[in-house]
Amino acid sequence: MLHRVSLSLKLSAAFFVTIVLSVALVYFLTARSVSQRFDTYREEKREQVSQILGTQLSVYWGQNRSWVGVDRLFYRRIEFRIDDQVLEGAVAMYNFPFSLANEDGRVILSTERQDVGRTLTASEMIQGPIMVDGVQVGTFLPLSVVDPEEAAFLASARRSSLIGGGITAALALVVSVFLIAQILSPLRALTRATESIAEGQTPQKVQLKSRDEIGQLGESFDHMVDNLRHSERLRQTMTADIAHEIRTPVTIIQGTLEAILDGVYEPTPETIAPIYEETLHLGKLIDDLRELAMAEAGELRLSRERVDVGKLVRQIIDATVPALEGAPEVQTVVEGASPTAMVDPKRFRQVMANLLGNALRYTPPGGFVGIVVREDHDEVEVSVSDTGPGISPEDLDHLFERFFRGDASRSRAVGGSGLGLAIVKQWVEAHGGRVWAENRAEGGARFTLRLPMA
Repeated sequence: MLHRVSLSLKLSAAFFVTIVLSVALVYFLTARSVSQRFDTYREEKREQVSQILGTQLSVYWGQNRSWVGVDRLFYRRIEFRIDDQVLEGAVAMYNFPFSLANEDGRVILSTERQDVGRTLTASEMIQGPIMVDGVQVGTFLPLSVVDPEEAAFLASARRSSLIGGGITAALALVVSVFLIAQILSPLRALTRATESIAEGQTPQKVQLKSRDEIGQLGESFDHMVDNLRHSERLRQTMTADIAHEIRTPVTIIQGTLEAILDGVYEPTPETIAPIYEETLHLGKLIDDLRELAMAEAGELRLSRERVDVGKLVRQIIDATVPALEGAPEVQTVVEGASPTAMVDPKRFRQVMANLLGNALRYTPPGGFVGIVVREDHDEVEVSVSDTGPGISPEDLDHLFERFFRGDASRSRAVGGSGLGLAIVKQWVEAHGGRVWAENRAEGGARFTLRLPMA
């Protein structure tokens, strides 16, 4: 069984490894650079001193024709007195390791005592020849001996680099702990909130203050929480509305049947007719809910035909308006040539009947309903306007939801199940179009739908 490794441990390990590798790399590069630069400096110094001393040695041998007393070029004799004693000594004039050999290659003077008396090899004798009149009279050989002070300097430089790296690593670790806390704090809040959702609870918003991707994630989560709350309210409202819509006809049916069974009513066509009407209402409600569910699941089948939209709209008006007593005036305008679209005539009739019925329902006596059909950028636009009271701004975004009623008492008064606009939205979107509602500047509401042209 695999053990779960926490994100904090992963981040800590990643930061730690990165810091250690970075400090080690910086230390290695710094120490190497210092050593290389110092070696280059020593080599240049050796070449410079070698040229100077080589020239002096050539002059010395040319003047004396021997190497006797040559040590005076390299050491300065000193005398100092302690009480009555006079002591003599020598101080090196050059802090430079070397060996001096005669013309035979035998070392006669050297800063390294063990080198005195040694005979140089042929390869060593050609490294620093001392020439006088074209003849090699000796060899000045610089030695690659590490000076204790130079070694101490290099060790000090490496130690300083290591200390600096350690301080940097410590500061980086402190900063990494702060960053890890900043990263994990909002993630923990999101984790707690998602666990609440998994347990069936609706959590509070996390409201993260960061402006990075985690902050964006928090905003998306808060938006999801709002949607969950809204969906839960819709579910509860829809359940209550469905229960109400079903309870009313069921109550009528039940009461009428009980009255017939009790002998209060005779089973005549007049007493059975209301029962039949309520069963039709129930059947329509059930059919509407079933078709909405099919549309949302993408299982709705459309029988598309090329339809003259302007002509079909006029047919719907002619079939609907005359049957309504006291209906307001309906004005229809088709701009230009009547556009065509590939639609299911049955579904499109249902869409227009719902929009027209909605407009007629809320238009007061003396008002009018206007319908405009036009072509706009390869789309067919149909707008239905009324001169009613309009729509409150807070209701505009919810008009096409199931059973939504901005004003419950008014909606009950005018009738309807609250599914009409939800059906309109589903049918229009099933045809690849879109529909929206807005308030007219001169008063009243306007519903507009757009469908792709044939």
